[in-house]
Amino acid sequence: MRRVCCLCENWASGGIESFLCSVLTRLDVPALEVDIAAAQLCDSVFTDRLKARGVRFYELSGNMRNVGENHRRFRALLRERHYDVLHLNAFQGLSLAYLRIAREEGVPVRIAHSHNTALRKSATRPIKLAIHSWARERYTKDATALWACSGDAAAFLFAAHELDKRGFQFIPNGIDVDRFRFDPAAREEVRRELGLDGRFVIGHVGRLCCQKNQGFLLDVLAEAVKHKPEAVLLLAGEGEDKPALEEKARRLGIADRVLFAGVSEHIERLYWAMDAFAFPSLFEGFGIAVIEARAAGLPVVCSEHVPEEARVAGCRLLPLDAGTWAAEITALSGAPGSAAAALAGFELAAVAEQVAAGYGAERGDGRSWRD
Repeated sequence: MRRVCCLCENWASGGIESFLCSVLTRLDVPALEVDIAAAQLCDSVFTDRLKARGVRFYELSGNMRNVGENHRRFRALLRERHYDVLHLNAFQGLSLAYLRIAREEGVPVRIAHSHNTALRKSATRPIKLAIHSWARERYTKDATALWACSGDAAAFLFAAHELDKRGFQFIPNGIDVDRFRFDPAAREEVRRELGLDGRFVIGHVGRLCCQKNQGFLLDVLAEAVKHKPEAVLLLAGEGEDKPALEEKARRLGIADRVLFAGVSEHIERLYWAMDAFAFPSLFEGFGIAVIEARAAGLPVVCSEHVPEEARVAGCRLLPLDAGTWAAEITALSGAPGSAAAALAGFELAAVAEQVAAGYGAERGDGRSWRD
């Protein structure tokens, strides 16, 4: 039995959690035991699905800011569970300190996995960036493997001299392409359920936060209705920016055209309800929603901040100007169709094999995935 700890600073319903849930539920390795540990465990649409597969959850202090206590409890967890692998899923440099603790406690395989390319704007951002830079220089060397969802994400999290010396392994955020394949009957059904019949639906999937830039999409919608009076905006996700977004929609006079759909265990149905997908992120480690949207056959308009690795056929890259986006999006026509041929490199099965190989897990026939 090979025991793995997948560590996150926070466990909720975001992109890192979606990635881990997709991969871990796809893995069929009898001799692999996986725990998820997090400084803070929040409600998540992914938790029950993973528990059903035997994944255990451990919360450290319950507060991401309580760094010292989180480190103390993580060390205690390592001594209790005796892991063979630490898979650290990180979005900022200070998280890499967990690698040092794991090395000191004798965990032989220590994977640092970068999912981010920047820190969000805040009054304390300069201080956080200084800590981030110090930590990545100090702790990158404690990883036995460097993984990243893009070259930009690797450059952000890992020390440059370590990247120059050993590079990184690109781990794409894979999806089950068949799950997202366009279903015309389901499209009509979900559009009726949501009251979207006869509407031109601009869609977005992502946490409602500064990074994802949904406020810009409200400006886009205000411009889009000048071209298409039937235009509406469908936002799937939850987050701290929801009250501000609702207030801005009211201020722009488009509140009745914005549907906040929350989080969903069947997100593919929401993609099928859309006519176009808009992704205006200010920074992105990867942008898995772009891949999901293309798998659903949607035309995609995204910002220049989406990494090259996520830009597949059918993506239109534009600078963040609301008028330009509105004109481009409303010019799109035609029902969604299949785009699976462009997504062969993002098939979940192949990504799961890469992860299993990194864990050193054996297949059912007793051989390593590396064989």
